[in-house]
Amino acid sequence: MTRLTQQNRNAYALLAVIALAFLALLVKNSGLYPFVFGDEYTYSRYARLQPLSESLIPGYLYLAIYRLTSHCGTDFLGCARILNALFFVASAPFIYWVARRVASFVPSLLITLCAMAAPINAYTAHFMPEAMYFFGFWVFAWCLTRAVAERWTDWGIAGFILGCTALVKPHSMLFVPALLIYIGYLSTRTTERPVSAVRNIAAFLIAGLIAKFAFSLLIAGPAGLTFFGPSYNRIASTTTTGLDRVIELVQLALISLRGHVLSVCLLMALPVAIGLQRGFSSLRTRECPDAARRLSILAVLLLANLLPVVALFSASVVNSSVFESITRLHMRYYDFMFPLLWIVVASQLATTATATAGKWRLALAVVIALPTLYGIATHMEPFKPHFIDGPEIFGLTVQPLTFYVLSISGLIALGAWAWSPRLGAALFIYGVMPVTVLTSNTWITKEQRIHKTPDVYDQAGTFAREYLNAEERKHVVVIGSDMGGMLKATFYMDSADITHVEVTEDNHYDFKGLPAHKNWVLSIGQYVPYANGRPQIIMPGFTLTNIEDGRNLDFRFPVSPRVVTRVSGLWTPEVWGAWSVGDSVSLDFARPLPEKFRLHLKASAFGPNIGKDFILHAGESQKAFTLTDQAADLVFDIDNTLRATSIRIDVPAPTSPAQMGMSSDDRKLGLGLVTLSIEPVER
Repeated sequence: MTRLTQQNRNAYALLAVIALAFLALLVKNSGLYPFVFGDEYTYSRYARLQPLSESLIPGYLYLAIYRLTSHCGTDFLGCARILNALFFVASAPFIYWVARRVASFVPSLLITLCAMAAPINAYTAHFMPEAMYFFGFWVFAWCLTRAVAERWTDWGIAGFILGCTALVKPHSMLFVPALLIYIGYLSTRTTERPVSAVRNIAAFLIAGLIAKFAFSLLIAGPAGLTFFGPSYNRIASTTTTGLDRVIELVQLALISLRGHVLSVCLLMALPVAIGLQRGFSSLRTRECPDAARRLSILAVLLLANLLPVVALFSASVVNSSVFESITRLHMRYYDFMFPLLWIVVASQLATTATATAGKWRLALAVVIALPTLYGIATHMEPFKPHFIDGPEIFGLTVQPLTFYVLSISGLIALGAWAWSPRLGAALFIYGVMPVTVLTSNTWITKEQRIHKTPDVYDQAGTFAREYLNAEERKHVVVIGSDMGGMLKATFYMDSADITHVEVTEDNHYDFKGLPAHKNWVLSIGQYVPYANGRPQIIMPGFTLTNIEDGRNLDFRFPVSPRVVTRVSGLWTPEVWGAWSVGDSVSLDFARPLPEKFRLHLKASAFGPNIGKDFILHAGESQKAFTLTDQAADLVFDIDNTLRATSIRIDVPAPTSPAQMGMSSDDRKLGLGLVTLSIEPVER
């Protein structure tokens, strides 16, 4: 009864941590404007605005689930943040259960609490897959730690879960080599039969491939049958374009790897030392490793696999944009495993020191302390940690006093461990870890709160969304000097059809050469483009201009009421254009037409109207013309000295398909309109 009562208390404590973390994340993320671009725009676009089969990133499971945020209307980001918080805190039980395999209740709960409060929770504020991936990884880690070498089904389940995580972020496939080594090592040590390793590895791989490709096919169709998707395949292809390029990539990757090693040593000196010590000791014995050794080996293998892979990725994208340099540390590709390293330390809280092991501990402590001291002395130069790429190292280094105090505290714990494993582990778990998490998260939160105030891109995007309807937003061109800012403005406008044109701040651009069928220009910056009489709204920092000006009508789309105030005799748009219905088509424009203009018309005739005279009325001009059943381009020179505002086309013989015995359609058709444009002509 007492044990059951204690279990209930433990469960209630865990539930309290989960509930507190969820509420804290909702409060922390409230009121923030989005600020990670183009990632947030990219994931929002592929999840909500395009068919999943067109996604360049194969995170189909994430995209399919977050497609639900479309039901939240303009607050789709708010709904994404709620989903992020739910997935993030849902990982807490799995972190706790993994920790409980090697540690008692108090350190396990403390690690879980620190995992929820760690800087990685900053990703819950963004329309990005990190929070869901964090959950997926910890479900996988829990399955992996429960797997028994004698049961191949355990490894099949773990592989299936890993395959699912690859449909959140394909990066799961990057550390498969480490997992295969781990499964092979554990299988041979447990059963001493190589066939067991082959069986378990095969079950793991087959189940992973089934999960990845079956769900991909189900969600995205044949386009989903890809390992990394078009975007990452393009990056990977650059690594094999000649020997010179390979040598360059290796050199750059070594520079990046140095930055990652320094970062990990500053953050996780003691966990890495314990993992290496246990890994080396396991190699010297044929004994089956216990749960603590298994976790240590897994953590070291994952880290040893991911660091060079991430460094190579960083090297491959150098100079691909203004944001990509070799000093950028993409730690978010492996920081999801940091709680695993904390658990490795917690497993030492009950360890008894031995004189022989002490020599190894001292040697490892010295080896790891050297790069840590170098990182402290150089303050990580020339590497520039950013709170988006590596919130943990950013939170550690952003303030000099915090940096030195926390880094030296980590070294003290490392030194204490070399003397007494239990003392070093206790210093880390009950001192260094929670203080570092609390301090780092404070700085990250402070950085995030800067974005509670909208910038010009937020203002431009929200204004355009409110001013233009959904159809009009498809025909917008965003012009500016900051591509990231333009993507932010586009994020609000919620359309996959928006075009971006990057210009310099002092470029006095005009509207020539813009993509076809674009009727609105949102220009962001201090320069106000010359409107030449076009409707234009000038706001502080941005301008919205209607470049259609009634001169380019595409009848495949609804006619804008801001351009044509009244339309009669025209049916709804179809994929090719629109039919006239009745005796005539009339277009009443919002503003007077030019005094002299050239009217371009692309149209066809229906049935009895073929070869008969249509009459065009525009201003004082009246023009007769004939058409065939194939769309043809016609040009008319029009005099309009009275500045008339309407154009009318009389249809000679409106006839319905029903009258001709073609179908039951009783619409009186005559003229098939495709496009109409007006070109002013100087007198």
